[in-house]
Amino acid sequence: MGGPTGARARDAGIGVLVGVFSGAFGVGGGLILVPVLVLLLGVAQKRAQATSLVMIVLAAATGGATYALAGSVSWGAAPALIAGGLMGTWLGTSIVRRTPDRWLQLAFALLLIIAAVRLAWPQPVVAAGNEPALSLPLLLGYLSAGAAMGLLSAFLGVGGGIILIPVLIAFFGFSQTLAAGTSLIVMVPIALLGAIRLSRDGYTDWQRGLGFGVTAAIGAVIGANLALTVPTSLVQRAFAVVLVIAAAQLAWRARRPST
Repeated sequence: MGGPTGARARDAGIGVLVGVFSGAFGVGGGLILVPVLVLLLGVAQKRAQATSLVMIVLAAATGGATYALAGSVSWGAAPALIAGGLMGTWLGTSIVRRTPDRWLQLAFALLLIIAAVRLAWPQPVVAAGNEPALSLPLLLGYLSAGAAMGLLSAFLGVGGGIILIPVLIAFFGFSQTLAAGTSLIVMVPIALLGAIRLSRDGYTDWQRGLGFGVTAAIGAVIGANLALTVPTSLVQRAFAVVLVIAAAQLAWRARRPST
């Protein structure tokens, strides 16, 4: 694609688009980047997932900071979510090393379908300011939610927000924007740990991941500001169609044996 310069321009454009999606919906952006790397750029599944985590660190940091400046981050819940997430990430990276690429592709395809359903039929937004007071049962709930997020993040190379956000809304009374902002802040250390752990096996392409991440960080600020100011239902439904198409392609690709 026009040599190294064209490839860098292409990656920069992909990074911006991934970042906008990340900031707008409070997810890491791996839902887009991993299928793009695997289906369009021919990157192996495990390498795509690990590299995606590097991008997520930068995109989640700037997107989360944007939500934080608007007061849409739960700093009371974040530490417990992070603690649970780090434990889940440690387990997830151990599992991914032992899992063949084709099973990871099938799992990722299933995740995309679940994400598409959530985007096509978003849950009603709970009024802001309804965050419950911290208690022991609530703390254990945050730890469990974080662990599920971390496991998903490491196992599939996504930020984990696609599972954390609906949990925070449905079970903890968070508003959509509060859940999105908290999710982005929480996923920064979780994605970083996953990228470091997977780099031991040579899966993490730090240089390329940082390249995507720099432009994704810019896009995440744009996406977060959009989420804080305009309705996103039409965008969600349109992107749900894209996710279904990507899921079908990944599932078809997984029919062929791979390493």
